[in-house]
Amino acid sequence: MDALLIALFLLLLIALMETARVRRSGTQRRAGNVPPPPPEPAGLPLVGHLHLFRKPLHRTLARLAARHGGAVFGLRLGSRRVAVVSSAPAAEECLGAHDVAFADRPRLPSGRILSYDWSTMGTASYGPYWRNVRRVAVTEILSARRVQHFADVHVREARRHGAPPSPRGALCSDDDGKVSKEARWFREMVEETMALSGASTVWDFLPAALRWVDVGGVGRRLWRLRESRTRFLQGLINDERKEMEQEQGGDRAQPAARRRTMIGVLLSVQRQDPDACPDQLIRSLCISSLEAGTDTSADTIEWAMSLLLNNPNVMRKARDEIDAFIGQPCIIMETLRLYPPAPLLVPHEASTDCSIAGFHITRGTMLLVNTFAIHRDPQVWNEPTSFIPERFENGRSEGKMAIPFGMGRCKCPAENLGMQMVGLALGTMIQCFEWERVGEELVDMTEGSGLTMPKEVPLQAFYQPRASLMHLLY
Repeated sequence: MDALLIALFLLLLIALMETARVRRSGTQRRAGNVPPPPPEPAGLPLVGHLHLFRKPLHRTLARLAARHGGAVFGLRLGSRRVAVVSSAPAAEECLGAHDVAFADRPRLPSGRILSYDWSTMGTASYGPYWRNVRRVAVTEILSARRVQHFADVHVREARRHGAPPSPRGALCSDDDGKVSKEARWFREMVEETMALSGASTVWDFLPAALRWVDVGGVGRRLWRLRESRTRFLQGLINDERKEMEQEQGGDRAQPAARRRTMIGVLLSVQRQDPDACPDQLIRSLCISSLEAGTDTSADTIEWAMSLLLNNPNVMRKARDEIDAFIGQPCIIMETLRLYPPAPLLVPHEASTDCSIAGFHITRGTMLLVNTFAIHRDPQVWNEPTSFIPERFENGRSEGKMAIPFGMGRCKCPAENLGMQMVGLALGTMIQCFEWERVGEELVDMTEGSGLTMPKEVPLQAFYQPRASLMHLLY
């Protein structure tokens, strides 16, 4: 009872402080003759607009955008102000003209727990630490040379065993193709992380008093997940370090041999410059690479195959092109347009006051870019809900902006790696197998929810190897 009274008192105090802050900011805007804030729907005390959240969140935000101005509208998630961008010009203004202003990331409570005090590349704000993390990632892991260096691993994953890989199975299985206990646990860990991360997690925006009493038990789940991930990743680092020391005869001063694993590459950098690449940074890069790359690539492959099964004429055309020559990634780009792996991108935060689409955005406002709405804007795209890969032929995109990987200085640095992984897996599945839907009904295209955009109903289909390519498969 005492704890409940304390919580109620704190909630009342927060409500009064928030009301005073809103009135004070409105007075300051009128006095300073600055542009008006973005329009926003009617909210509630304390929770703001959290009561409007419905799954999937990107569709809810698209509907709200249609009602409240389209390009930019505002929300209050608890005490945090949010600007939602749903048009290509406004997104380009945010991530182009005001790139530096929106280079920071919001310090969400779940990010403090899961991202080691906001130290991963996707949660760290712009500054010296972020530049060092990105430099190590781009030069040592994601450069064109390094992507090519790992290419044989991707080819083996795409073609082994004469059977099309299950997207998540191929990304989380061991060398003999079996899903080991560790791989299965890792896959479950990634799925739980995506469900608990990002703007779709209401827990991040609850008043501190409610997070303190841990409504829903989300806090306990986050801390358990952090502890298990840390044990898993540190175990991988220790095992790789031990193998490297054995290869070098225990001589830690001797330069490490050329490594063919991501952790091996990072440990080689650590030996040359321990301060630039400590274990904490290696864990952070592993989290960013493994979790972001696993779910997004698997989701894209699954969405692409679902679209192709519902459009068999496009499947036949794609196979003919692959048989004749190495085709262009039109199918992948059209899939990313219709079903972007991160429909709201990774949230940004304004580090200074600025103006977007004629509206005043205050410092500390969280920015959500609804790529799902932008990619389906009927004023921008012809037949926006139709699957038409030809719109990306010859490197064009109908002259419009498709931003599945974001843009600006915070654009996803793993774009080339992701396109290669998805291209190899999808190309193998199209070229080497005949596919049919299960039954006459179209594949269910309902979207799931989370930081990424999984399918609500997992894809199921019939397949058989093409007779002309049996010699390649077995």
